[in-house]
Amino acid sequence: MSVEIKGDGIVGEIEIAAAPEKVFDALTDPEQLAQWWGSADTYRTSNWKLDLRPGGEWSCDAKGSAGPSTAVAGRYVVVDRPHHLSYTWRPSWAPGEESQVTYTFEPIGTGTRVLFRHDGFLSDQSRQGHSQGWARVTGWLQGHFQQAEVAR
Repeated sequence: MSVEIKGDGIVGEIEIAAAPEKVFDALTDPEQLAQWWGSADTYRTSNWKLDLRPGGEWSCDAKGSAGPSTAVAGRYVVVDRPHHLSYTWRPSWAPGEESQVTYTFEPIGTGTRVLFRHDGFLSDQSRQGHSQGWARVTGWLQGHFQQAEVAR
């Protein structure tokens, strides 16, 4: 797994032992998103609403372990299962900021390589904070599939 700041954005790559369709679905199914996006010691997400089509809106709420509730919303730009997914990102904690997240799903011998990019930050502070966040999120996504494998 790698997550790094590159230029004005964040880029990352993870490998997941699951087919691209399954990884795509984990990022677009409200039930799965609520299961894996978050942890007891940071925050938990809930109330995922997705209109999975280009131009469709999405949103979710998050409750911090020791902090206030937040929300993130956006709209889908590209929905091409299981190859590409892209959406805008509007966090409640940064009013007026809208950035864009893009995923590419590549089949590999052991499953899927997920390449992602998050661009459009208004400040270095926001880019730094989101970089730390993506390191957690990609770990949770990998863990989601590791738990599914153990449960089989």
